Amino acid sequence: MPALLAEDEIMEDARPMHTKDPTRQMRSYRTCWLPADHPDLLAPPRAGGKYVPELSSALDDDRNLTDGARRCARKLAEYVYRRDRDTRTAQITVTWLMKALGKSRRQVQRYLRQLERAGYITVAVIHARTRMCAGLMIGLLAPLIPRHGWKKAIKPDAPKVSHNDSFRYRTRIIPRVLWAVKCTDPIREAWDRMMPPLSPVF
Repeated sequence: MPALLAEDEIMEDARPMHTKDPTRQMRSYRTCWLPADHPDLLAPPRAGGKYVPELSSALDDDRNLTDGARRCARKLAEYVYRRDRDTRTAQITVTWLMKALGKSRRQVQRYLRQLERAGYITVAVIHARTRMCAGLMIGLLAPLIPRHGWKKAIKPDAPKVSHNDSFRYRTRIIPRVLWAVKCTDPIREAWDRMMPPLSPVF
């Protein structure tokens, strides 16, 4: 065993050392002490009166959530607080969240799934006659809201959405689990038609 260790040490000593490039070495000496070259800043967001309402600290302390899911929760709270803070629900689309967060559709869906599994939001599908899915109905649950709650809306008697041509916008809310079953039923039926019937066993 000692002989093998001695041979390994000899082999390591016999390996040629990498020669340093003097040009790169001098460039490193000239620039290593300089501050990092930061890229140009993007245009800041347009100033407005929007703000994120108070949220529970559990959102930041929950280790089941990623930073992107926490940012998605804050964006949802901002939207719901502005739309309907009394019922804590609002209609929203994944496309709007994609633009607001700068993320892909699949990534936004992962964020929503994380928040739903952790018990911070409820997600239901809005079914319309004109198309299958017209958006999502997002509801904020108690763990996301601080214990003292939110202030009531300043104008509770403000007019609602216009009812002109309301027959075109008739929708119904379907729970997400039932919506998944509704979407997979045609696939299952097509599969059953393709598969031959099972032969009886005697």
